[in-house]
Amino acid sequence: MNELKKLNEGGTPSERPFLLIYTNKDNVVNYEWLKTKEELLRVMEEVKGYGCQVLDSTLVASCRVEFP
Repeated sequence: MNELKKLNEGGTPSERPFLLIYTNKDNVVNYEWLKTKEELLRVMEEVKGYGCQVLDSTLVASCRVEFP
């Protein structure tokens, strides 16, 4: 369990932590990175209005970059 905790420590907070994944009318997968939950909800309604289907949304708490 301690090793799992170590993996979850650190990282850099994401500037746009909310990810929205959706498909358009042509069944092409699209994604948007958003800054706030309110912006996420607004964009979800907007893409639905264009006939798109929301596939998923998530909050990415932090990002890590490893260099070889």
